[in-house]
Amino acid sequence: MNHLKGVWVPVLSPMEADLSLDRIRFFDHLQWLFDHGIDGVVLFGTNSEATSFSVVERIELLDWVLARNIPNEKVMVGTGCSALTDTTALSQHAVSLGYFNHLILPPFYYKNPTQEGLMDYFSAVIRNVNDDRLRIYLYNFPQLSGINIEPGLAAALNEEFPEQIAGYKDSSGNWENTMAVMEQCPGIIMFPSSEAFLLKILKAGGAGVISGTANVNPKRIKQTYEAYFSDRSNAEVFQAEIKTFRLAVQKYPLVGALKSLIIHYRKDGGWQYLRPPLTLLSSSDFDTLLNEVKSLKFTLADES
Repeated sequence: MNHLKGVWVPVLSPMEADLSLDRIRFFDHLQWLFDHGIDGVVLFGTNSEATSFSVVERIELLDWVLARNIPNEKVMVGTGCSALTDTTALSQHAVSLGYFNHLILPPFYYKNPTQEGLMDYFSAVIRNVNDDRLRIYLYNFPQLSGINIEPGLAAALNEEFPEQIAGYKDSSGNWENTMAVMEQCPGIIMFPSSEAFLLKILKAGGAGVISGTANVNPKRIKQTYEAYFSDRSNAEVFQAEIKTFRLAVQKYPLVGALKSLIIHYRKDGGWQYLRPPLTLLSSSDFDTLLNEVKSLKFTLADES
């Protein structure tokens, strides 16, 4: 089983006017990302609008991707659902197709669950899937899920299931939490969600980044990752550039901001659709964002 690393992208979900997944634009975008050097993709991460899609829809997408012969080790699947049975069913299907790396949110409807309850949930997923090849990346995004996967819980799960609990994606933005998980879970594969932390996490022994903004800036982020191992002085320069871009974009709802940028730079109105309640940026917000990023280096601007 490969030790995942590098720049991974939770792929945006282009949609048709009826809000079904736009298969053509999805695969065109997927190919564009790989052409720009990313190491892997997350299917149905937050920036994919994952929780707006049913289990049946997610299963259909996995079948589509399988038919494209993308190497399985370059795919991570978001399988976390609010219902244990949905998470189990989606995880079982993904494993049956050979997708073993799963990004799993905690069950996110009931707030303030006990750590014991969360331990029971993830344990049940592992036991119900019942496949030694399953590799779980705990997905910590308390701002949206309302639940923090605490370092102690990650450590307890990693101790109980050392093969299955492989990694942790920290979208909390809390560096102290990131470091505490790494300290309590030696060897865990750590991905922050923002490239603003890229060099910092690499210096700490982390794996890389799973970044939503890599949907529009993959080449620059991968350039920074590679420079860390070959040219530290340039890496610091690149890091400052990608951090500035990230901070500009994340002032806005990220999915709407990213799709708005794609519409503008690709001149493709087909990216306008989001599943409610998400929306594109307002005209005034997008004008402000565009004015801010026009002077910055990022991949879409280079190729428009």
